[in-house]
Amino acid sequence: MRKYYEALEIVSMDEEIESVRIDITDMTDEEKATTLAAIKDIMSGKTYKLTEHICYHDGIPPNKSCEVKEL
Repeated sequence: MRKYYEALEIVSMDEEIESVRIDITDMTDEEKATTLAAIKDIMSGKTYKLTEHICYHDGIPPNKSCEVKEL
């Protein structure tokens, strides 16, 4: 299992999006807070969706689907 913070810009279909994905699996709460603040700074001035993605693609535990929580 891996955990990520993800930010995805919301734009019209003909525009390129800005996105950020940071692996937070082994981060402390303080590091996560700093990372989240940095993502918000990067995405400042944009309309975006911010999520925490809990990814199970490594098969641990087996047959579990990813979870995405909006922050």
